Amino acid sequence: MRPEEEPQWNALLRAHHYLGFRKLCGAQLKQVAVWGNRWLALLGWQEAALHCGPRDRWLGWTSWQRRARLHLVANQSRFLLLPSAGRTPRLASRVLGLSLRRLPADWQARTGRPLLLVETFVDPARFAGTCYRAANWVPLGRTQGFSRTRGHALSYVAHGQPKAVWVYPLHRRARAWLAAPAMPAAWTLRRNRLTMTPAQLESLWLHLRRVPDFRSRRGLRHPLPTVLAIVLASRLAGAKTPKESAAFAARLTPEQLQRLGARTLAGTYRAPSYNTIRRVLQGVDPLQLEAECDAWMATQGTACEPFEALALDGKTLRGSYDHDLQEDGTEAAEAPQQQLSAVGIDTRTVYGSLGFTGAKEDAEPQAFRTLVRRLGPRVAGRCLMADALHTSRATAELILSLEASYLLPVKGNQKTLLAWLSQDRLWTGARTYRQPDYGHGRIEHRTIEVIRLDQPRPGPACPDFPGVRVAARIRREVEFVKTGEQREPAVAYLISNLRPQQAAPKTLLEMNRKDWGAVENGLHRVRDGALAEDHCRVRKGYLPRAMAVFANLALTILRLQEVANIAAEMRALAANAAAALDLVAL
Repeated sequence: MRPEEEPQWNALLRAHHYLGFRKLCGAQLKQVAVWGNRWLALLGWQEAALHCGPRDRWLGWTSWQRRARLHLVANQSRFLLLPSAGRTPRLASRVLGLSLRRLPADWQARTGRPLLLVETFVDPARFAGTCYRAANWVPLGRTQGFSRTRGHALSYVAHGQPKAVWVYPLHRRARAWLAAPAMPAAWTLRRNRLTMTPAQLESLWLHLRRVPDFRSRRGLRHPLPTVLAIVLASRLAGAKTPKESAAFAARLTPEQLQRLGARTLAGTYRAPSYNTIRRVLQGVDPLQLEAECDAWMATQGTACEPFEALALDGKTLRGSYDHDLQEDGTEAAEAPQQQLSAVGIDTRTVYGSLGFTGAKEDAEPQAFRTLVRRLGPRVAGRCLMADALHTSRATAELILSLEASYLLPVKGNQKTLLAWLSQDRLWTGARTYRQPDYGHGRIEHRTIEVIRLDQPRPGPACPDFPGVRVAARIRREVEFVKTGEQREPAVAYLISNLRPQQAAPKTLLEMNRKDWGAVENGLHRVRDGALAEDHCRVRKGYLPRAMAVFANLALTILRLQEVANIAAEMRALAANAAAALDLVAL
């Protein structure tokens, strides 16, 4: 189909297909079946479904094989016979056959990817799939009746309408090739060229060797640094669980295992098993592991920009728990494990992390102060940002003692300060900046007012708070374009010990926005999207903390390589284990 014909293709599909049409997803190809100058049928091809149980079972795919080879499969999202085709016998199967003959070459020319298999979903309540059977497609069964929710690739909802799954191999050996232990290099998504310098790798291994080994030396087959490096490489390749890390290790060649410092058994290099990896992650000292990973990240290029502000926030590791025994020998109530991370708001690299357990209101402030103390001189001259849970005198005094600055929100936990900041007369003569934002079908205005607290103000004096110099009030107004609806304006208050010349209204507003973006979008959302962290259920002992530390370390390594799309890079590394090892192996 020519580019100038695409608007007509879209309009016809919207008008005549029972599902309508919005757009195709990812890599895509649009075809038209013509007779003379008359359009008879439309076909739309896009990237394959991320999860399809009947297809994956038919191919015998493991989770890592699916992620590494899904680009070799395409999905027929739309197939429409136009009313202009009339009643032509066997037209549907004829069009399918002609389409499939051209598809591999057209797909390769359009996307640069080879194609081995195509799939489609048929609604059995409407169609019997006769044309697919006539065109020699293979029926595989039905889906479970779930669909992805808009805006999040890993959220599914039940729609109660299971679809029949049909596939068509584009080569007689396509099924065997897709299920093979190894794929030809030409069929990988792309050759990854990310590399670490020898100095970076030597420094990384130096810190991995410093992590104490809790295991007995008798009968020890796999050195601890080797196991940790394999887990890190597998996390870079998108491994979500210890089982997937073990599957990644099993694919490594003897030469690759030798690069990772593996030992030989009966003259053969052996990869650590699932039980070994799981036992190591459950038993390794999490505090020491976190400290060594933080120390390495602190020595890396963009991870130590001298004046970058840091955003600190905690995240509950879903499904995690500890089994602690009380003094009477009974098991304590399960407490979820959490991780506090310090993230650069510009580079979005992780400067440090600390795992903790207990109620968030009590345990996270203590973890915050512990992590800041551990970062020590590395926070000097920086501005630390956190949520209102950490707006306390003890936290502010600690930050000041390290010669750092803070920018903290004020909410109900500081009632006296909040009541004082809520006085309208206080903001008379404040420096003001207004920033509009257009997108997502709404118009959003943020207005920030900044006042100095080291000068006399009208009304009662400012409540005592360590080092505070300026305060800000941010007013957020939202109007929806289509409906004209306006939300109730939201107001937030901030305090800081930044000098007035450093605390310009525009600067504080940008820092406030980057604070949320760095943590929620740059760390938590990426970890959930690329590593499905919120869907992981293997949470026992110290394992979740160790996996979370390696997730932060993997994201930092990729960002040091200036990778823009973390999830896509991990998929590429999953298809190319050698490239993943280039980032961790000496």
